Amino acid sequence: MNQSILSLCILLIWSVSVTADTNKALDEWRAFSKKTGDANHVQWLEEISKPEAIELAKRWKALRGYDAHDLIAEVDLPADLKAGLTIKKSDATKYPWLKKYMADEMYQALSTKEGYINSISIVPTNTYYMHAGVLNATQAMLDKGIVPTTDANSTLLNPDGTVTLLNNETASAIPYLHPKNGLELNWSYVAHGVGTETLYFDPIETNACDANGKIDREYTAVMWWQKFHGRSQIGDDKEIFGMEEFIEGGSIFAQSPYDIRGFAGVRLRYGDGTKTDDFKIYLPATNRTRTLTGTDTQDPMWAGLELSWDDWRAYWGKTNIDQFEYKLLGETLILASPEVGYVYDSRTLTASGCKIESMELELRPVWILEITDKTGAYQYKKRTTYIDKEFYYMQYHVTTDQRDNVFRTWEDSRAWRPSDGDAQWRHITIHNEMNNRINIIDATPVWEGRDEEVTEEQFDVDQLRDYQ
Repeated sequence: MNQSILSLCILLIWSVSVTADTNKALDEWRAFSKKTGDANHVQWLEEISKPEAIELAKRWKALRGYDAHDLIAEVDLPADLKAGLTIKKSDATKYPWLKKYMADEMYQALSTKEGYINSISIVPTNTYYMHAGVLNATQAMLDKGIVPTTDANSTLLNPDGTVTLLNNETASAIPYLHPKNGLELNWSYVAHGVGTETLYFDPIETNACDANGKIDREYTAVMWWQKFHGRSQIGDDKEIFGMEEFIEGGSIFAQSPYDIRGFAGVRLRYGDGTKTDDFKIYLPATNRTRTLTGTDTQDPMWAGLELSWDDWRAYWGKTNIDQFEYKLLGETLILASPEVGYVYDSRTLTASGCKIESMELELRPVWILEITDKTGAYQYKKRTTYIDKEFYYMQYHVTTDQRDNVFRTWEDSRAWRPSDGDAQWRHITIHNEMNNRINIIDATPVWEGRDEEVTEEQFDVDQLRDYQ
């Protein structure tokens, strides 16, 4: 963009913003974008300055009773920890406070020579929220005094006996705005789902990199996800016909490489805690459809991936109080990728496609959820997840194997649209801490036409197999 035009854009956006209603995040981004002059930052400011974005942020703050800046204001922060700070690999140890605000594994990735992050830059903290359908459903639950409970079968139930995530009046709600324990926090995380009623990536691309930082497999696929009940934002139907028993579904169709092209997978989640997922994959090499059960969900999706089917969307293991213990460890602040992917990619890669040259981070208030396997038979003994206190979605998670060795980490950036709170994904980084393999995932979200292009065909493996 021509520098003079960019400067004019900054001035116009700043001038409009200061006369409108505002919030602390908007104030900080206005000053920050004016200082950097970065076209991406200017465009992001434009998005969060829209009146509908400001109004939705205000309504969510009133519902929660706080926003991120309220929580951060309660903490004495290091003087250096502010927007505009850039820390390179060679400088990381000069900031002794950094270890407190970065996850251990990410700090090692930045501070060590062999680590996969070369530099980080701090940007202003945003205020995040979900779409109006989630807000309205959550407000209605509070107004009616509906407090769900978990029964002995690990099913979340409303007081009237209906399944919370199947009932059209409560399916879209965050069941516990202020979770008091790990199980409640887990359910609110589950209820966030994928942050939208209909998710659509075309394509989603993955670099599967070896321990030496070289790509050994590249994957391209199309992916969909759909919430089946309590819909109000995409399409005219409140629920999806034929999905009465299912909360949601995810599906994927592989496009490349050649040896998996045509692979199709569909996983549907029952609301009833006693029922295992309806999970089928089509294998083009054998021209057969296979039903996956039990430990199949713990297998890597494809060769070279650090992504099991239970890691799909970061966490898609089914809630089971007999198999897992859910513990709320506390609250903290953590540096994590901003959810700015609707406008721009907040990280750049090295030429190898296997390391991060630079990435933006913002300070986030989070709860810490620890999920512990009781059986000794699951792929992870512990999954520790840092769940955002505004967004009810993870900012980072780390897993261990059954011997308590750190296994995999997950860090991502959502493609979040401020004007309506709808969210998909932009990029994901999954690192295997034991063998040093890394998966770099880039998603291209489709926003328009989802109500017509995503149909029952994508959630029936016998139809999905003929997608292309």
